[in-house]
Amino acid sequence: MGLGLKIFVGTVFILAAIVIIGALLKSKHGLRGFILTALQGIIAIFAVNTAGLITGVTIAVNWYTIGFGMIFGTPAVVALLIMGTIF
Repeated sequence: MGLGLKIFVGTVFILAAIVIIGALLKSKHGLRGFILTALQGIIAIFAVNTAGLITGVTIAVNWYTIGFGMIFGTPAVVALLIMGTIF
């Protein structure tokens, strides 16, 4: 992946994270929503890796994937699986 594409993708992810966190904080139950989203993302990553023992499909567990899963939740885990398949 070229440097320009990395910068573009990183910028899009940062802007999306700011929008999502801002919406969560403005809502009535913002902190609870953020905590539940973070837990869902982390549990989804570990569920994929546990199922990966049978299927062979896993996601690397590092600070980037955990952070991505915590901010964006379960859809992030699906996106990580798709990106892992494509790239």
